[in-house]
Amino acid sequence: MIRMIGLMLACLLLSSCGTVNEIQNGDVGKTIGSFQLNPVQANAYWYDGKTYEYNEYEIEITAQPVQARVQWGGKTIGTTPFIYRFSGTLDKDDYIVVRAIPLDESMPAQEASLRIRTELPRKIHFKLLKK
Repeated sequence: MIRMIGLMLACLLLSSCGTVNEIQNGDVGKTIGSFQLNPVQANAYWYDGKTYEYNEYEIEITAQPVQARVQWGGKTIGTTPFIYRFSGTLDKDDYIVVRAIPLDESMPAQEASLRIRTELPRKIHFKLLKK
């Protein structure tokens, strides 16, 4: 009797693993309950406990008092003010350096170091001051 229960339990567990694989590798945009899986919806992110996956995640980037050229991880992404649409995958403990370089050369550049502990911020504001 105990063997029979153990066998039934093992079959049940193995069949649910197949269901998880079907969900993870299933159709693009498949809806499970109230959640849509693969891909992440636009302007949203998905967190699996270790990694954040972003899809056109909107971050408003501004600077005051002047416009500034903005670099994200060393790559120029625009001139403030603008909305940056970030897509990509970040591990929980990743760092991203966001740098604002003023168009007015008499002002120093400013950096923000983002450590990924929670979702990325929706707004980044640089307050640039004269030297």
